[in-house]
Amino acid sequence: MATSDPSKPALDAVPSDLLPIIRNSGALTDKQFLDVRSKVLSGAYPSDTKALADRLVRDNLLTDYQVRRFLTGKSHGLIVGKYVILDRIGSGSMGRVYKAHHQLMGRVVALKIIAPEIVTNERVVARFQREMRLVGRLDHPNVVRAFDADQSNNVLYIVMEYVAGKSLGQRLKEGVLPPVEAVGYAAQAALGLAHAHSQGIVHRDIKPSNLLVDSAKRLKVLDLGLGVLMEADEHANFATADGVAVGTVDYMSPEQACGREVDGRSDLFSLGCALYHLIAGRQAFPGSTPIERLGERINNRPTPITDHRPDVPASLVHVLDKLMATKPSDRYQTGTEAAEALQNLIRTRKSSPSSKKSEPKPEPISPEPSPTRGLAVAPPLFPSWFPPLARWVEHRPRTTLAALIAILAAWFWVGFGIAWWLKG
Repeated sequence: MATSDPSKPALDAVPSDLLPIIRNSGALTDKQFLDVRSKVLSGAYPSDTKALADRLVRDNLLTDYQVRRFLTGKSHGLIVGKYVILDRIGSGSMGRVYKAHHQLMGRVVALKIIAPEIVTNERVVARFQREMRLVGRLDHPNVVRAFDADQSNNVLYIVMEYVAGKSLGQRLKEGVLPPVEAVGYAAQAALGLAHAHSQGIVHRDIKPSNLLVDSAKRLKVLDLGLGVLMEADEHANFATADGVAVGTVDYMSPEQACGREVDGRSDLFSLGCALYHLIAGRQAFPGSTPIERLGERINNRPTPITDHRPDVPASLVHVLDKLMATKPSDRYQTGTEAAEALQNLIRTRKSSPSSKKSEPKPEPISPEPSPTRGLAVAPPLFPSWFPPLARWVEHRPRTTLAALIAILAAWFWVGFGIAWWLKG
């Protein structure tokens, strides 16, 4: 790399192996690039390639992901349609997901670039475009919204809502989830699926990695509408005698495993498998090979979750069994019905006395003596004949009153008679 007197920067002082790459990438606007170039020439920015890259990241002009590509000489692949790629979020059998922003509006989005081998299947692409028209109508807090879908230079991509958070698949790597937390997420997923199903969309690939949780603990179902693309992906499919099974082996429903037509109840089966995995840390249908695991879900019931988590309550076992029933007719029939059953588990737990924090018991208080009624208790100084008389008066008040009146009347007449006799 050429150097020159810093007091008199010249064109050959610009690092030839970095600025042209940045310019060709399109990551910066023309105005931004000219400003960077001017600062390099003036000495305001370092001319050393690595130092310049670090400075551009620090000034939020470029991202770590972008400069890593530039430092390896890669200038292509950062512009997709009207979007500039900022970072790579993840990847899967369907393609790669990137964080990007719109060049004009500046809105940050999640950009999914579909794998090139899938794009070559014209039949699948046509079906995908029809599916995206349906996905564009989805608007629910538990669904990742799709803003756009297009094809640019043989690159098929989807523009989705960017959600800062992690998938339940990533969360599972940290350890199993407490049942109440996992059930809460599953209830949200069921509500999102209910909305998608009402619009005629079946996910076909519900699994922990497609359930995204944001910082507010809100779950969003990811990749709705992409199930149709899996028909062209030999790594995600499993060929059967009846057709092609679309989905991920460890979460697919028996009807998926047989390559049959599926509806929303198939997604609920997959949701049950995902919930089981999140709580138990094991698959509901174990096996050493994909064929063995597929056979288990077609022919057998799942391993009881209590074999792995004895603390799981019977009510949750019942809901899991219904979600993962072999026959679709034996499952919850809608996502709303499944969500209600899952939410009831949480409500029941919150209202259960055992779930409430134990409060310190108050010190026992000696009961105050009951007030003495009338002549109920006689002082010990009274003669022995008084208590029986008092009890008799207490239990026969009317008789006692009548007797007192009779005695008083008798005394009156006796006194009156004596007085009259003495006077006479």
